[in-house]
Amino acid sequence: MKSHLLRQSILLLFLFISVANFAGTIKGKVLDSKTGEPITGAVVTISKTNYKTITGLDGSFVFKNLQDGDYTISITMLSYESKTKTIKSKGGSGEELVFSLEATTKSLENVIVTGRLGASGSNDASARQIEKQSDNILNVLSARTIQLAPDVTVANVLRRISGVTVDRGVDGEGRYPVIRGMDKRYNYTTVNGIKIPSPDDKNRYVPMDIFPSEMLQRLEVVKALTPDMEGDAIGGVMNLVMKDAPQHLMLQAQGALGYSQMLFDNSFYTYNHSVNAQSPLEMHGPAYIPTYNDFTKTNLIFTNKQSLPNGQLGFTVGNRFLHDKLGIIFSSSLQSTNRISKETFFLFSPQPDPIVNGSIPEFTDVQLRNYYTHEDRLGLHAKLDYHFNKNNSISFYSIFMQLNSYRTRFYTDSSSTGRVASGLGNVIYSQYSRNNLQNIYNATLQGKHAIIPGHLVFDWSAAYSSASQKTPDRSELTTSQNFQLNTSGAIPTPPLYLAGLSKIWQHNNDKDIAGYVNFHYKFKEGINNFDIGIGGMGRHKERDNYFNQYGFTFPSQVYTDINSITVTPNGGTPQSPNIFSTIEDIVAGYGEIRWQQGTKWNILTGLRIEHTYQSYNQTALPENSLGKIGTASYYDLLPSIHIKYNLNNKSALHLSYFESISRPGYFEVVPYQFPGEYYTETGNYNLHHTLAHNFDARYELFPGLADQLLVGGFYKVIENPIEYVYDRPATSNSVIKPQNIGTAINYGGEIVFTKYFHKFGISANYTYTHSNVSASEKFYYRDATTGSVTTTYVTVNRPLQGQAAHIGNISLLYKDAKSGTEFQLAAIYTGKHIVYASPYYGKESATADGSGLDYWQRGNIVVDLSGEQKLNKHFALYCKITNLLNTSDITEMLHSSTTLSSFPPFQDRSDRILVDKKYYGQSYLLGIRYHL
Repeated sequence: MKSHLLRQSILLLFLFISVANFAGTIKGKVLDSKTGEPITGAVVTISKTNYKTITGLDGSFVFKNLQDGDYTISITMLSYESKTKTIKSKGGSGEELVFSLEATTKSLENVIVTGRLGASGSNDASARQIEKQSDNILNVLSARTIQLAPDVTVANVLRRISGVTVDRGVDGEGRYPVIRGMDKRYNYTTVNGIKIPSPDDKNRYVPMDIFPSEMLQRLEVVKALTPDMEGDAIGGVMNLVMKDAPQHLMLQAQGALGYSQMLFDNSFYTYNHSVNAQSPLEMHGPAYIPTYNDFTKTNLIFTNKQSLPNGQLGFTVGNRFLHDKLGIIFSSSLQSTNRISKETFFLFSPQPDPIVNGSIPEFTDVQLRNYYTHEDRLGLHAKLDYHFNKNNSISFYSIFMQLNSYRTRFYTDSSSTGRVASGLGNVIYSQYSRNNLQNIYNATLQGKHAIIPGHLVFDWSAAYSSASQKTPDRSELTTSQNFQLNTSGAIPTPPLYLAGLSKIWQHNNDKDIAGYVNFHYKFKEGINNFDIGIGGMGRHKERDNYFNQYGFTFPSQVYTDINSITVTPNGGTPQSPNIFSTIEDIVAGYGEIRWQQGTKWNILTGLRIEHTYQSYNQTALPENSLGKIGTASYYDLLPSIHIKYNLNNKSALHLSYFESISRPGYFEVVPYQFPGEYYTETGNYNLHHTLAHNFDARYELFPGLADQLLVGGFYKVIENPIEYVYDRPATSNSVIKPQNIGTAINYGGEIVFTKYFHKFGISANYTYTHSNVSASEKFYYRDATTGSVTTTYVTVNRPLQGQAAHIGNISLLYKDAKSGTEFQLAAIYTGKHIVYASPYYGKESATADGSGLDYWQRGNIVVDLSGEQKLNKHFALYCKITNLLNTSDITEMLHSSTTLSSFPPFQDRSDRILVDKKYYGQSYLLGIRYHL
């Protein structure tokens, strides 16, 4: 027995020694010798063995299960000189080795970053360099980050940036960003630094879902304006940098197919998209009397079928020619998607019900809505650049973006008026079709010339832009049924009656001609570097809008189909106040000076002057009409200063102050009237533009190639902010109109954190925003003694519309360069925020912020998943899954629902009133990429 135990002990000892002998580890990091930053994707091999690996996201590598001995480690990486090192120690020591590689080419040296940026930003490393070297405060997403994100439009990509929320439309897709709690009106969009117009019929802000995300080289959000940037942004500027010509032949292509969960579970309703582009009035003149046969009927005949899959295609090709003097790139994208969304919408009277000692919301209707949306998105981009010599270059680029949306909407409307019991009363059914065709075009010619090389530089831009939107023959048909008890106590199915028919034609065009010039004179005094800049810009804009609405009269009749009804159209609205043209001329000039003291201080200060001239003409109204023509003219002086102190080569402090403005929408100052989805919208010729004083501070740390820590705060004082509020004029029904609401403050803090651990990484950001505006609201109540209805005014403090106190992003990343596997699980949190501010005060409120009659969107979390798997050197599979948790958008009043005279259905809480709930479902996309 003892000899048996001895033999077992010797065997176990031998096994232990053997395992220990092979359990050795070699680990290390590969760094850039100049910057000290980790190098990702370097190939690490052990000579004369089969051991081979690739450095991880933090530049690290590891070999395990090595015997004791000497090893020769070789490091190779594109754009770096290879390096070999012999390890003359035990393989099992576990000691971390450091390899510093010398770059074979120089990149990103002396990049001065302001509103128009110079480095590529196509990968995470160069994106961090742009943020690190910028004069002002901005965030950058690289093309690689965008490619791996779950999003296919720029609007949804913007949600990943700190301080940015994005409004979702009725189809669940993001459209308009809110930056640092500032509504979409307080931001503008540029392409390669040139402002582009909006196809929106009334507003300046650009629908960001019109841009396919795959066409970008990088995406920037600038949060502090420099003097050479246009001054009409209080929240921030979204700069879309399009792909540039590469140094070598580049060929990229991708294709994908997908589906949404709603399409699996429901049939898709659609209609014939071919409609008359012009109304009868446009085709035949204002004297023409139309008949029912002049109108298309097929767009009110709906068919249901199983939807085709969603799809997208993309293609990019570029190269340099003539000894690298000529660069050419062409990029295209085509996306086709089908979506179904469902909505429960409660209609409340804008004027509450007066009761003793207070007022309560007055519920009138509940509508169950289904939306069926088909979208075709097309993006085209081309750029040519020619370098005559090292001192002179010229470039021309052009973009065309188009988004055609075809939407069917059905709803059932149950009115609370006159309803004596559940299931009884009048029920309205509505169905509509809408073609919405939008496009943006821009062509820009630019030049850069070193007049005195090393000292005086001159650059210029000449741009032509246009944007348009067409909504031809928006048709809506309503029918009704009146459910009543019969003599036997049953509820028979009543006949369906025609209740209404309307058709609307609307289109608008926006044309811009703009020019920019900038001179920079640079000189050096000891360790001090100076850059004096002067420049200016001018823009002439022409906008026009056409609107014509037809109503139909008809005798009482049972409805069977659209072709068999008897209706008589009216003459339309040939004198509509919504037919108008506007002109806007903006002339601006600036002066600035940049002072760099050695490697520590960088100070940029200057003054911008902008002059605005606006005019409008309601061209269809008679000459003596009140408000037919209007003009406005004003100057703005916008000073700014940006101070940057470099603590060391990896960290810095930023301090900024700048003044900026926000002009009213082009048509907001026109006394127009436009029937919206829920309410009639009107203009306000008494609007003033908004002025803001903006303070920013940020600490920046860039410890690694793509790692970062950004901690900052901001404070804004906003004079004459503009918000849409409910109003009930004495001569018309309730409307929504833009109004100035006094002075507001907006402040908060941001933190951005990105850290990689070999193959794993985490990217997170959080923004806290607090805003306050004092608003005067009507308190509508019944006097307890006299019983008469009395109106007084109450001052309330509430946040700005669209401002969420808490927003955050977190992404868990996995990247294995050796296997070519990458995954990202991303979550976005958006806190509650006001979407509509009521002009009426509700005494009972579940919050100290504002009135209990305001509409708040409930906070939510949206979770997405994306991944990519390389198949070989050229091909990769990718997938994108969005809205994994099927998150809905819920809008509610923070007012007790138990106080309502009739308790609405579908309410899930007693301390608030559900106003709107939208469901979108999950979406899936699977594709393949090719890269030469």
